[in-house]
Amino acid sequence: MRFNILFIVFLLVFTSVIVTLNVFFLQNYEAEMAMQFSQQQLIIANTVADSLKNHLERLKRESMALATLLARRGLHREGIQEYVSYALTELEEGMTVDLIILDERGIVYSTSDRARLLLKKLEGQQYTLSKDLQINYPIDSERYLYYIVPIKRRNAVIGNILLFVSVDDLNERFLSPIKSGEKGYAWMMDSSGTLIYHPTQPEMVGRNIFKADQRCFKCHTSFNTEKDILNAKELGFSTYIAPYGEDKLIAFSRVALEGLNWIVCVSMPYSEVTSSIQRSARLHSLMVLTILAITVTGAVIMIVINRERVKAEEKAKYMEKIREYAEELENIVKERTKELQEEKEKLDAIVSSVNAGIGIFNEEGKAVWLNRVMQEWLSEDKLKDLNLKTLYGNTGYPEGPCAAVVDNKVIQEVLYLDLGRKKGYFQVSATPLKTSDGRCNLLLLFQDITELKLAEQQLMQSEKLAALARLSAGVAHEIGNPLTSISSYIQILQEMDFDEFTKDAINTMARHIQRISNIVRQMSSFSKTRPEEIKPVEIPVLIQSTLELIKYDKRMKNVQVEVNVQQDLPQVVADENQLEQVFINLGLNALDAMPEGGRLSIEAKRLNSEVEIAFSDTGIGIPEEHLNRIFDPFFTTKDKGTGLGLAVSYSIVRSFGGNILVESTPGRGTTFRVRLPAYEKR
Repeated sequence: MRFNILFIVFLLVFTSVIVTLNVFFLQNYEAEMAMQFSQQQLIIANTVADSLKNHLERLKRESMALATLLARRGLHREGIQEYVSYALTELEEGMTVDLIILDERGIVYSTSDRARLLLKKLEGQQYTLSKDLQINYPIDSERYLYYIVPIKRRNAVIGNILLFVSVDDLNERFLSPIKSGEKGYAWMMDSSGTLIYHPTQPEMVGRNIFKADQRCFKCHTSFNTEKDILNAKELGFSTYIAPYGEDKLIAFSRVALEGLNWIVCVSMPYSEVTSSIQRSARLHSLMVLTILAITVTGAVIMIVINRERVKAEEKAKYMEKIREYAEELENIVKERTKELQEEKEKLDAIVSSVNAGIGIFNEEGKAVWLNRVMQEWLSEDKLKDLNLKTLYGNTGYPEGPCAAVVDNKVIQEVLYLDLGRKKGYFQVSATPLKTSDGRCNLLLLFQDITELKLAEQQLMQSEKLAALARLSAGVAHEIGNPLTSISSYIQILQEMDFDEFTKDAINTMARHIQRISNIVRQMSSFSKTRPEEIKPVEIPVLIQSTLELIKYDKRMKNVQVEVNVQQDLPQVVADENQLEQVFINLGLNALDAMPEGGRLSIEAKRLNSEVEIAFSDTGIGIPEEHLNRIFDPFFTTKDKGTGLGLAVSYSIVRSFGGNILVESTPGRGTTFRVRLPAYEKR
């Protein structure tokens, strides 16, 4: 009897220990789950903040690029609407963007009456031109963010671009779609504590946590957490308790630019994280208490009836309960596994929604996992048996990822990659990733920065052309004096009596000398175009004039010329002499590429709002490694070339708001396409 009592006491103590340990482990598991969800929310907040910041940076870059183009063109009102329309198309991507262009006398161009009203609220008095780029928020009570971009010519401010962006549109695009769990959402405030966006409390938008009244405490016991966030670093996470007693997890990340500092926050109820664990805890406790009650009852019955019989029955019941407990435990494990799988799928969906390629590679360099964006970028042949060597292609085996594994740190590098369906410049971040079995995987993040690299290349090209302009002024001065003497002798010869062929030859030489004189004048002011020389130009007439000038060149021998000009081709606005110089340069370059003869094709047609003039030859072509340098000053592949022809042509076409594109296949020929804005007669 005493043994049975001791056994029951032991069983009670053992059960209590099991219950205590169960509660302890469940609490630890709750804390671990909360930490994982906080990290997940931090990724979401950081991703949204980066997307918002990148969009605002892009608006700034596009505005500055438009200011540069307007500085070259000038701020005269004629034709400015068509000139700006392309820029607005680039800026308006699912959002309303209002733009105003001003000079010292007032508004030159406005996209809407709303923009004028916003400017009126912004001014308060007569507008003064700003010399520096500004980004400000808000305008009085209006929820608009605005950029002030100076338009500078020769270091002097000739006007401003004012770009207004609706903050509500930014919220709708970047914050409204964000969901975290069933009740989680994203909201935003600025560095002064003013609420910018909240999906469940829109009436509180515009209120400041330092000036809170009674209405603000319906959802908050205090704003200490928000104040801590304002004083924190760029990103992190925390918790707070609402008046109704429900803990919440909150993660935040900053959007910091000139003139503004916003904080993107993502919050979710703590109960949503731990609800499944709490249900399991209740089930476990009920099971333990049930087993305890049944066991004690069986022990009492066995003691009363028969010690031996009770022992046998107790053993049988005990084994049966253990089997049931094992089955229940197995079912619980299956249920927890299913929940973990669902959470993994949620995390995969979040990662796949990031606008960047993400991949995990094992120690052998083989791909273990790719997100949706990375799969869309890669072609089918690249996806098959994907590894680091095939991913990096011609760039060789990647040193950055290897260094990340060896040094156990994050490595970043910029590479040009061809992923099959997408190619260009990518910023690649390599991060070591430890697995549960001790192996070291590699997490690679690919961010497309092709547009940024192209902008850098265009800036370098502009700097090269500026240097060429300074050199050209000196060269033009040296050429001008002997050219004047030659021109005088040609004029004397024109007054003499010669046969028709000689007269034609002298006239042709006079035209070429006049052309050289024009080129010398252009070289003396390389990047300047006098407004009085710009006028509507007929492309067919200019093509015919170009052919008349080069038909006597000895390189025209054995070259067949084909001209195809579209009917009713619109005019372009340009300097006729400068544009003729471009055509002659392209024509002579084509003849140089066909020393043994061939076919020169000149085609002019309309492409939407542009006119395209294409010069195609059947010559030797241009090697691929030279295509990116052919417009650089002094770069040439000819034995006697100066490397100035294409650089000057490129500068001239760009000054008229156009562009020159090149396509070439070695051994088959080259095509130069000159594209200029079409001039529409009114």
